[in-house]
Amino acid sequence: YLEATKNIFPQLIEELEGYAEGSQVAFEDLWALSLEDEISTTDKCTTVITNGGKLIAHNEDWYADSKENVCVLKKTIKDLTVFELFYLNTLGGNAISINSNGFVQAINSLTHINKKIGIPRNVIARWMSETNSPEEDFRKLANLIRSSGYNHNFINIQGEIWNLECTESKQNLIKVASPFAHSNHFLSELKEFEANDNSTGTFNRCLFANKHLKDEMNLIELQHLMANQSEGNKLSLFNEGTIAEMIIDLENLVSYIWLLREADKGWVKYDLDFIKS
Repeated sequence: YLEATKNIFPQLIEELEGYAEGSQVAFEDLWALSLEDEISTTDKCTTVITNGGKLIAHNEDWYADSKENVCVLKKTIKDLTVFELFYLNTLGGNAISINSNGFVQAINSLTHINKKIGIPRNVIARWMSETNSPEEDFRKLANLIRSSGYNHNFINIQGEIWNLECTESKQNLIKVASPFAHSNHFLSELKEFEANDNSTGTFNRCLFANKHLKDEMNLIELQHLMANQSEGNKLSLFNEGTIAEMIIDLENLVSYIWLLREADKGWVKYDLDFIKS
C-alpha cells in the first residue's frame, strides 16, 4: 500500500509524515492506522441531497465506542481550505467535507468482492476532497492502481451532483438529480460486484431516505429525517453506530454538525465563509 501511494501521491505521504512527527509517533504505526477499512470493512454512513442540490446531510456511522475518533477540522494547505468531519489517525477526506473550490464530498463505504494491493481508498478520498472537477478526477482515477473503492458524492456550489461508485478496478460516474440518497451498497451497474449482506441495514436506510426525502426541505425537517430511529437500533438512519451528523447548506453557506461525544451541545453552526466566489 505504501509504495503504491508514494509513487502517485508523495505529497500525501509527506502530509502524514508531518502528522506523525507532530504527534511524536512512528510513521509506520500511523500509516497502518490510516489504512482503516483496508484491514477490516465496516459499513458506515448515509448521505441525502435535496433542495436542488443545495442542502446535503450525512450521517457518519461506525461503532458507538469510536465517538472519540471523529472530530471537526478546518485546514488550509497552500491556497486550498477544507472543512470536514475528520477521523483521527487518517489523512481525512473519508467522511464529509467541503473545500474552498465550492465542492462537497460525502463518502459512503462499499463492500465488493475483489480487493488488491494498491493505493488505499482512504488516500483516494483524501485526494478527491480537494476536487475542482469530479469529471477530470474521474479520468485520472481510471489510471490508478487502487486497493478498493468507496462511493463518492460530489456537489458543487451551483447544486450539481455527481455520484461516483468504485471497486478496486471499476468506476462509474454519473450526474444525478435532487433529491438523491446513497448508503453502503451499489446503485449502478457495478452492483454485480456487491458483497454487502445488509447486516448494518444499508438497503433499509437508503429505501427509508428515498421514501421520505422531498424536493424541498427546511433545516428542521432534514434534521428530523437524519435523526429518525423508527426502523430500530440497527436499521434506522440514526442507529446504534451513528457517531456524527453534518448538514451543509450551500444556499446560505453554513454548516451544522452534531457529534455523539458532545451530544449535549446539539447542532453546532459553522460558517463556510472560506468558499471562493
